[in-house]
Amino acid sequence: MLALVLLDDLRWPEALVLAVILAPTDAALGQAVVTLKRLPVRVRQSLNVESGLNDGICVPLFLIALAIAQAEGGAIGNGHAVQLVFEKIGYGALGGAIAGAATAAVVVWAGRRGLVDPAWLQVVPLAGAGLAFGFAEAIGGSGFIAAFVGGGVFGGLRRGRGGEVSYLLEQAGAVLAAVTFVVFGAVLLGPALGDVTWQIALYAVLSLTVVRMLPVAVSLIGTGARRPTVAFLGWFGPRGAATIVFALLVVEEGGLPGDAILLTTVFLAVALSVFAHGSTAAPLAERYADWLETQPEGHRAPVESGEGEEDEEVRWRLGAALPAAGAEE
Repeated sequence: MLALVLLDDLRWPEALVLAVILAPTDAALGQAVVTLKRLPVRVRQSLNVESGLNDGICVPLFLIALAIAQAEGGAIGNGHAVQLVFEKIGYGALGGAIAGAATAAVVVWAGRRGLVDPAWLQVVPLAGAGLAFGFAEAIGGSGFIAAFVGGGVFGGLRRGRGGEVSYLLEQAGAVLAAVTFVVFGAVLLGPALGDVTWQIALYAVLSLTVVRMLPVAVSLIGTGARRPTVAFLGWFGPRGAATIVFALLVVEEGGLPGDAILLTTVFLAVALSVFAHGSTAAPLAERYADWLETQPEGHRAPVESGEGEEDEEVRWRLGAALPAAGAEE
């Protein structure tokens, strides 16, 4: 709605695409928030789990919004758009489920029998992620949906059996995320800054604040969370790798008349998020922890309580689809 008001040249389907692109968060930009053990596990894992879940949730929504925008712009027909969406989602989920089940079977079977050295066992889930992506793309599905579903199936079937196999995934993910931001800053951001208008700048700021923080506040109604907790959870919604990938898919697919405005807005929002969330993660996490420690235990809401459950148990339940909260945990 804000995009339609501020960005006059965008049609409503393109505004919908923009909204979906800027929805997923990236815990990597606020790493101090999800690794500081002074913070309650529920606060840390809420942000960590959100970052992992909403990437996968937003992919089908992005495909649907993009197909609608392309159909409205005349790039593809309505019937073809519907077929394309169902194929991308359906084949992607199928490919991911097969790859995830196969990867879990290898890890559990080899782990029980000690057939693979633990160091080399780390390679199997990483190969499984590549298998899910490649297999889905080959049969006409979405590789991103496949990787997400595959991670969920792998984590659900394995459930801690076969040993710890997430270390290499975490390290590889961190390296690839860093490369993504380097390429973003070196190649994509510079040209986009020349097209920034005050309307685009205002929308980018509102996307990182009001559009993010208001729904978070609404979602916490009934939890008893106090204002500092609501503000803390609302503020740490960084935009990062997933948003960049969605933007590049818009470039690859093409067919949107307003893609220049859309991409400029996305790139500016990510750039602002890198500086705003990256620079405030550590100091605000420490400040929030200091405030929380001054509050009587009996006055804390459930979400503000102490270490109510083990981080490792949360990670085993959620599986490899989610980013871990740091190897040291």
